[in-house]
Amino acid sequence: MATARCCPADCALRSDWEDELRQEKEMLEHDSVTSLLEYMKLLDHPLRLKIILMLLNRDHCVCEFWYVFKEPQSLISYNLKKLKDGGLIESYYRSSHKIYKIHDEVAPVIRKITGAVIH
Repeated sequence: MATARCCPADCALRSDWEDELRQEKEMLEHDSVTSLLEYMKLLDHPLRLKIILMLLNRDHCVCEFWYVFKEPQSLISYNLKKLKDGGLIESYYRSSHKIYKIHDEVAPVIRKITGAVIH
């Protein structure tokens, strides 16, 4: 069991403190942390966050976003493009409608992040 420490002097009591800090530093420099940071930047915009929250329930087309948000279609499309370019969402066609969904690879991450704050 790890003990709580508040300063490097406490670490000096353990021989492995430098290895532990080196491992933490390497973890923070990993590509996945950079990806998470980029996702968080994308979700920092209120409309994009709301789009993602809607997509957690089911796939949607632009006209549904327009109906809910009452924002110009161009603004909604712009933010959908940002989310798509950032790898958070993807699209497909159903009949003549372009449908958006959360990218399968990031869906579990988004669900964990939003689940931690939204019940």
